[in-house]
Amino acid sequence: MPQYSTQSVRAMILQSQCLSDPTNEADKPDRNSILGIIDRLRALQIDTLQMIRRSQYIALWSRLGDYQPELLDDLCYGDDRRLFEYWYHAACMIPIKEFPYRLPTMLMHRKKESRRWRSWHSDEKNIEVLQEVKDRLSYQGPQKASNFDDHGGHRGSWWDWKPAKRALEYLYDSGQVVITSRLKFQRVYGITENYIPKELIKSTITMDQAISHDLELSLLATGLCTPQQVADYTHVKRGVARPYVKNLMERGVAHKVRAVNVKGETIDLLIHRNNIETLEQIAAGEFKPSRTTFLTPFDSLFWAKGRDKEFFDFAQVLECYKPVESRVWGYFCLPVLHNGQLVGRFDPKLDRKSGILQIHSFHLESGIKPSERLVNDIAIAMRNFLKFHDASKISFGLLGNNELMKKLERAM
Repeated sequence: MPQYSTQSVRAMILQSQCLSDPTNEADKPDRNSILGIIDRLRALQIDTLQMIRRSQYIALWSRLGDYQPELLDDLCYGDDRRLFEYWYHAACMIPIKEFPYRLPTMLMHRKKESRRWRSWHSDEKNIEVLQEVKDRLSYQGPQKASNFDDHGGHRGSWWDWKPAKRALEYLYDSGQVVITSRLKFQRVYGITENYIPKELIKSTITMDQAISHDLELSLLATGLCTPQQVADYTHVKRGVARPYVKNLMERGVAHKVRAVNVKGETIDLLIHRNNIETLEQIAAGEFKPSRTTFLTPFDSLFWAKGRDKEFFDFAQVLECYKPVESRVWGYFCLPVLHNGQLVGRFDPKLDRKSGILQIHSFHLESGIKPSERLVNDIAIAMRNFLKFHDASKISFGLLGNNELMKKLERAM
């Protein structure tokens, strides 16, 4: 069995994640460019945080450079939609052609077989509210949760949502409604049949087929990972995925290879058969990752749990939910990718009124020096990042690597 270096593994992962080659600023990303990226990644994770542009937009910027975020919105919510929202790794934008593979999960919720909704239907009041919500969506068209009157109770934790909101979530999970648009990021719900092609809704794909399909495409998207990590990429538990991954290996879809991690240890990884030729080309030195960009904390590069430490010697941490005194890096840090390495992270916030991008902190990983080339490449990426945010200025704080920030400020 061939053995691959840490650098080759990194390069294969980044190639599979569309993070290898430099962005060509002469290219103008269009709908097809966006769809091409999402087809390869399988999904874009959606998040509510907006210190800068929201996560789904940043994930595309990392791969395409400056583009029009409105194109992504139109692909998901426009008249000719090619994407839809549902659960994948988490709440995600997913190619609409994948809708049939979400149907078994939707049906499980509809049959009240899922843990989340099993007992909810036992309350007759909930059934009554559910019918009211469905009727209103049918006769009045798409609605936000806030359009419904509260039927009692108080709003607090997830389990204390008002009944109409809970009903909408059930209808969404069970595939009876979809997210038709977002108004100030609030979901707008509409009847599924009005927005998803009938041939996709009528699919008879089984849960076994859906899980096997998802895991195979996850393996393609991850590039290289352990057998356990194949499940991390999609919405499947590792224990549930184990026999399906074994089946992929038995069928020759997944191949085992040996690799050396950052500690010099040899471990077994899996690769999709369609990626083997690319890995061999990388190992032969035919191409190397040469992109410098910034990644959202929710980027799909980090969906395989533990792979960041194992092969990039980088611990991806989101600290916004930690108390201020417990944070090491910052509230919403973006990892910095440079020529195949994760070299640092910075904590940005966009002041939308003044157009200033504030960099509260900028940290480099241990052993990384702010060389002229690194500073220049980060400055180029940062200028594109400012353009993407319609920001006119940048300001640096005092936390982190002061030498880097001073050099970067001069380079900007």
